[in-house]
Amino acid sequence: MDALKQEYARILQGLRIDKFNLDEDKYSGVFLPEPFDEYWAAKTKVMLVGREAGGWYTDTKPPKHTIKRAAGLGGFPVSEVVDESLGRYRSLFEVKGGKVADTSRSRFMQYYSLLARELGLAPRELIYTSLLAWDYDKRDPSNRPSTEYQEVVSVSQQLLAAQIRQFSPDFIVFATGKLKAACWVIRHLFDDHLGGYQLAKESLVRGNHWEYEVRGYRREFEAAGATCYHISHPRAGSWHAQLDPVVSQIKAKVASRV
Repeated sequence: MDALKQEYARILQGLRIDKFNLDEDKYSGVFLPEPFDEYWAAKTKVMLVGREAGGWYTDTKPPKHTIKRAAGLGGFPVSEVVDESLGRYRSLFEVKGGKVADTSRSRFMQYYSLLARELGLAPRELIYTSLLAWDYDKRDPSNRPSTEYQEVVSVSQQLLAAQIRQFSPDFIVFATGKLKAACWVIRHLFDDHLGGYQLAKESLVRGNHWEYEVRGYRREFEAAGATCYHISHPRAGSWHAQLDPVVSQIKAKVASRV
């Protein structure tokens, strides 16, 4: 995936570091995924998208993964930052005893493993990423100054758009919850970078269709050659109820294509 690595590096090199207060740089390392060979061989390609990086590469001592370093200003080339993040992603799916270890305290990773099992796929046949490529002090960065946050959103959208183009998923599940900020980022991801989106007829309700529950999950839409779903984040108490209809819809659509 040399082309993907080059695209990651190009986007990170465009990071406008002057938008950040580097005296308060508590950003995580940048979250960058890369598919396994199993993903490319899978008949159904599924991408799961979480909300933010969630402490990605934060716990090194001393902390070295900062927004400044992601821009190539920490004494390391951006290419090395990209390689480190990809290595970290691959380490989450190491094969142990012939199987991928799928036990985790992370609710999101538990959801990922359950989604794979329900779809009859191995963990390495899916891929997951984040709507925002960084967190701030292990939290949502939306409370940072607007100049910082908007730059995080802008670069994250570029990274995610590059991933969607490179990975060509059949289905994308945005498990980001009902935050208005998440809705805005998703809408503009497709409008600004991927040629727009088309909502399913069932989602065209009550005017502002991005704010209402539809058929047990938040909404369904078509974009970038994929069928997309926007549902609760796995930390929410309702995510179990929203998993079944999404899995059922994916299975039905796969069956209809056979």
